[in-house]
Amino acid sequence: MIKKILAVLALVVALGASFFVGRLTVDPGYTGETDITDIVFLEVFEDLILDHYSQPSEEQLYEGALQGLLDALDDPNTTYFDAEAFQEYQANFGESYVGIGVHVLIRDNVIVIDEVFEDGPADNAGIRPNDIISSVDGIDVSDNDIYETLSMIVGDIGTDVTIGITRAGVDFEIQLVMTRDVIDNSSVKYQTYDHAGSTFGYISVRQFGDETSYKFAEALDALELAGIDGLVVDLRNNGGGHLSAVLNMLREFLIINGRPMFTTEYYTDGVLRRDDYYATRNAFRDYNIVTLVNGGSASASEVFASAMQEHGDYPLLGTLTFGKGTMQIDRILQSTEDDRLHLSIGRWLTSDGNWVHFNGGSDGITPDVVVEPTASEEAYKMFLFDDETFQYDQVDTRIINLQHILRALGYDVRTDGYFDWETRAAIIDIQTANSLTPNGVVDNALLGILNEGLDTYQDNPLNDSQLQAALQYLVDNPTHDE
Repeated sequence: MIKKILAVLALVVALGASFFVGRLTVDPGYTGETDITDIVFLEVFEDLILDHYSQPSEEQLYEGALQGLLDALDDPNTTYFDAEAFQEYQANFGESYVGIGVHVLIRDNVIVIDEVFEDGPADNAGIRPNDIISSVDGIDVSDNDIYETLSMIVGDIGTDVTIGITRAGVDFEIQLVMTRDVIDNSSVKYQTYDHAGSTFGYISVRQFGDETSYKFAEALDALELAGIDGLVVDLRNNGGGHLSAVLNMLREFLIINGRPMFTTEYYTDGVLRRDDYYATRNAFRDYNIVTLVNGGSASASEVFASAMQEHGDYPLLGTLTFGKGTMQIDRILQSTEDDRLHLSIGRWLTSDGNWVHFNGGSDGITPDVVVEPTASEEAYKMFLFDDETFQYDQVDTRIINLQHILRALGYDVRTDGYFDWETRAAIIDIQTANSLTPNGVVDNALLGILNEGLDTYQDNPLNDSQLQAALQYLVDNPTHDE
């Protein structure tokens, strides 16, 4: 990659060299701006090469200069892809890939586990939502961008990778070994739910990938053949994807009314352009539609959600969305073989002309019906390390999560992280029921039972408070108000 970076920056060097030969100087006492910024760059470059105590290489400085260009934008979505990283990025939009089975987000410049795919390598190894990826195979990734880190995590099927994670309440890095496998990354899943005497369709969209709009249309046809009375479109934890997929999906529902469903404003060759995207249907479908969103719903998910809300007057339910109002393209760098610049070229606007962005815009999209998930719904599986245990009279932030698991299993215990007598009594009851030594001490044997119970609880749609609220909304509001 370094040689390719040299090629990218070669033009800067060539321009500077055309001005003069020899050592670069600036008049003593000059503090103003210069119109010849490449000369200043070359002077600093030469001084660093010659006299910095670390004796850096040209390659180091060129790579740092390129990274500095990107950092100056304060835009985490503009990044440099080498060929390998770009392939891994593109693989995310397919319907399967070889990896460990997680969905990640960037928060405060760190890579956070947003979702762990059930029964995948990461799930079985013990990675949990909200864990922070800090190393891969012993290499610190805290300064990497997300795609560099992902390219280190994916690999050949059957090979091992060690993921170092930082977890709240644990004061050391947790090292977890897992074996890469084929991960089902189906972007669309659907089913029906019977609720209060009605049958409702449910379509979960994980991302807007290469085949998503096609699979969405298939799911919609199948559900309508089943005779649904309403539809829930679940975009929770959907981080976005292809704009074309969003456009095709919105045209399944929204009707022509003279206004765009959404608008994009972007630069091409330095010229600001504007595209409006319109609906094509002449009539609404004969049932109501609820879209589920949360803080993990970003970018293309917000395009879909805002259009349903503002253009179609369909309800949104859940919590405030992420707020990513920019759009990116992948531009091949002519000075390299296969590298790309993942470039934020513009922004998208809602049907009402709002800019949904976390920095300078309207933050996120506020649902029409706000429903917060319960703490038990957000609880995560737990693992202990070495000879660690939890027992009576301990206080630990992880015990808060333990107590929420106990509540999910039906025990009325406190949830402040203090291991009291009631918490101990619940543990003894579970140990007794599972032929474990009833000593009230939490170890990994006991956590295995708790984790299995938590899986069962969270996999039950009756315990999904947002989904249940959406189904009840459709019962109370069976038709779409035109």
